[in-house]
Amino acid sequence: MSLRVSGNNYSNYQNMYQMMQTLQSARTAQSSRIGQAVSPISRVPRVKTSSVNYTDTLKFVQNYGKGMSDVKLSAAKLQSGNASNVFSSVDMKSSDSSVARVDKTFRPKEGTEIGLEVQSLAAAQQNRSQAVDGGQKAEDGSSMNFQITSSNGRSVQVNVSDTAADGTKRTNEQMYQDAAQQINSRRNLGVKASVANEDGKISLVLSSEKTGESNGFTVQGETGAASGIQNVAAEGQNARYTVTQNGQTTSRTSESNKISLDYGRIDATLTGTGSAQIKAGADTDKIVSAVKDMVNQYNEATDLLKSNAGRGRGTQAQYESFSRPVASDSTLKAVGIRYDKSGRMQVDESALKEALSKDFEGTKEIIGGQFGIADKIAQKADSAMATSSGRLVDQDVSARMDRSQENTFSSFRFLSNFAGSGPYSLGNYYTVGLMLNTRG
Repeated sequence: MSLRVSGNNYSNYQNMYQMMQTLQSARTAQSSRIGQAVSPISRVPRVKTSSVNYTDTLKFVQNYGKGMSDVKLSAAKLQSGNASNVFSSVDMKSSDSSVARVDKTFRPKEGTEIGLEVQSLAAAQQNRSQAVDGGQKAEDGSSMNFQITSSNGRSVQVNVSDTAADGTKRTNEQMYQDAAQQINSRRNLGVKASVANEDGKISLVLSSEKTGESNGFTVQGETGAASGIQNVAAEGQNARYTVTQNGQTTSRTSESNKISLDYGRIDATLTGTGSAQIKAGADTDKIVSAVKDMVNQYNEATDLLKSNAGRGRGTQAQYESFSRPVASDSTLKAVGIRYDKSGRMQVDESALKEALSKDFEGTKEIIGGQFGIADKIAQKADSAMATSSGRLVDQDVSARMDRSQENTFSSFRFLSNFAGSGPYSLGNYYTVGLMLNTRG
């Protein structure tokens, strides 16, 4: 395992290592006095009933640091000062989803605008038999013996008798279902069969699995009760559409309704005939997700502070800070955020999406602008991370520990150096702990 230590953090690293050694030595000495075996430092036992649980206190400090870091990172995703904030994410959207739907984009460019005119959709070939009474007994001579051949060269022979094994006449329903089962059991045929029921009358329906003019099939032989199945009810056809981009219009065809636009950067599906505009815009789904994540992280941090406020003056002060509203009710409401009765923030996704749709720049400014919601939350997280770890748990230390234990636990103050000195130091802290846990 490699340990990454920057020059600015080297003294912090030494302090943390010394602190962990001090805690280890103190715990070893105490275990020796009471005749107990020494367990890893991460599993320190309770010293006395009246004393603080070391593991519990240390776990709180660790959770506090992680929680505030998570709040800071989640807010950063929304801050306009961050070059990679989610408001800068580009997404492609269709002006009319009944004509075309954007499925996926690959690094779309801001300002991209594509005009789409759909003349026809791609369709699969379909054959349909006569409609008959499903419960009616099959007529004499209505047995089926025909072959289906698809465009891929595969075929299936369908043989259905109008008489059951016991010599009784089968119903039209039984014959159609038998034929459909034989056809569908042929793998990779490229043709699927079904039995349609309309107004009490049933028909055997054959359909190409793929759309397009070149994906058809033929039916030859004795169709019997499925008379008419050899006739094409709907021809397979290609999609036809025009694309206008950068002042140039081109006509295109496709065997599938799934198409590619903007030199492969956009995957779309044609859903109907008509006109639609495919334009680049903000990725509102990503924005909503980021806002929800920030609110969730803030709520979790507030809950942690609330349940541990009695540990120290620093924790109490941070709880009071996090409990104060980050903005007025009217400001929050404008972007779909509110406080519930328990004091937790909640996000109304539909209201937030509506705000982004009606006034994107205004909503962006309220949430991610300077002095916006994300900025204020980030500032609270910064203040929390700068709080001395000793101050966070000073009540634990003063109320529950004797002099020797207080000297040992005063090393918690070293944690405050790590809280404000970046991710490398935090990584060093966990790495040193792991090294000491595996010693001996």
